[in-house]
Amino acid sequence: MKVLLVNPPHSFSPENPLAGAGLCLPPLGLLGIAAFLRESIPGAEIKVLDWPGAKMTSETFAREVSAFGPDIAGVSVYAGTFTASVLAAAAIKKLRPGCFTVAGGHHATSRPAQCLEKGFDAVVVGEGERTFCELVKKLSVGEKPAGLPGLLLEPGGAVSRPEPLELDKLPFPARDLLDMTVYRPALFGYRRLPVTSMVTSRGCPYSCGFCSKSVFGSVHRAQSPARVLAEIKELAGKYGVREITFQDDTFTADRGRVLKLCSLLKESGLDLTWSCMTRVDLVDAELLAAMKSAGCFSIAYGIDGAADGSCGLMNKGFDPARAKKAVIETRAAGIESRGYYIFGYPGETRASLEASLPRIKEINTDHVFFAFAHPFFDTALYREAKEKGLLELSDEELLDSHDNSEPLINVPGATREELKKFYKRAYRDYYLRPGPLLRRLASPRGLADSLRALLYFVRWY
Repeated sequence: MKVLLVNPPHSFSPENPLAGAGLCLPPLGLLGIAAFLRESIPGAEIKVLDWPGAKMTSETFAREVSAFGPDIAGVSVYAGTFTASVLAAAAIKKLRPGCFTVAGGHHATSRPAQCLEKGFDAVVVGEGERTFCELVKKLSVGEKPAGLPGLLLEPGGAVSRPEPLELDKLPFPARDLLDMTVYRPALFGYRRLPVTSMVTSRGCPYSCGFCSKSVFGSVHRAQSPARVLAEIKELAGKYGVREITFQDDTFTADRGRVLKLCSLLKESGLDLTWSCMTRVDLVDAELLAAMKSAGCFSIAYGIDGAADGSCGLMNKGFDPARAKKAVIETRAAGIESRGYYIFGYPGETRASLEASLPRIKEINTDHVFFAFAHPFFDTALYREAKEKGLLELSDEELLDSHDNSEPLINVPGATREELKKFYKRAYRDYYLRPGPLLRRLASPRGLADSLRALLYFVRWY
């Protein structure tokens, strides 16, 4: 069997400050499926086409597909790439009429019937490794794939979820199938090259109203520290990697695991720096000190709400005071902090948004990223916005709304254009404060970074 795995084209809108910041991360989900296939079906021929990473055009995609001649193609379908994913699958069908096309990913899992109605032969619901592998096995011997856990073949059909995978038994992602040198976080999101990303856990036990958990669910599962270290050693030895950006939703959800990993990293003697993402109520001074000593230089916190009551609207489970405490502790440990905030959540008004800006400055992370609330279809946010008639876009338009820099939900007291101006003003007012700016200029590295950031910011603004 010739198996093709496709990451469809997607990009940032010009309004997004990340549009020209060079953000491009490898499609680890597809590379994980490729590795699982390679281990389970040694005879399978596997090709991964990452449209964004390879900067492909429709013509180069067609040439690659024609040259490979796939028997089965798995295409990622996310909110924002729906039409692009459908067109990619249609192009494959046109070039290779007998190819069996499969949709997978967050949107495919939340709305599988929609993918089938648009021409996909099947949808993988939930974790894809085992289901997709079993599908390939059945098709390779001419068997019908009906009844596979996690596989939907008809829009009105029933599907059972596959059993959760044991993460320590998964092979390392098949990074050798792509050119790893083209990938890196956004400008100023890393310190050293070569840098790459890792995901070491799945599932999140928290219930933030905007978060889509359709694929991995609400049970947190994580690789053991030893398994994480083994993959890091492969990255360092095989690819010369000197820095890792951990893309786990909540990296410090298991405090003991992170402490053990930090201990192993120090014992390994690896020349490694790394960053991660987590919640402000899942760090403390002892943990932060251990992370710093093991090479952590930056933590991104999903603070999300800063105005009075906004964290409650989002069901965050903490308040801005807790966020401020975490940032103070993070800075004391010598780690950079990044604050992620959401504007325009149902229940917010123009007045509450204005009131959030002084609070965001008071929390005072080293960097900020602002986003308008994005109503993914399987979230409490979508249901609430729909019920209250607050959505700016129809469901069809939301399918290809690929960015968080455009207001998608009505905010009382503010027009769409006023919200866009507020978005840019929030960045301007935050980064041009004299105190924090002087702090960043205090070191030679800070001066160089700040000048580059200023030039980039001015072009974007």
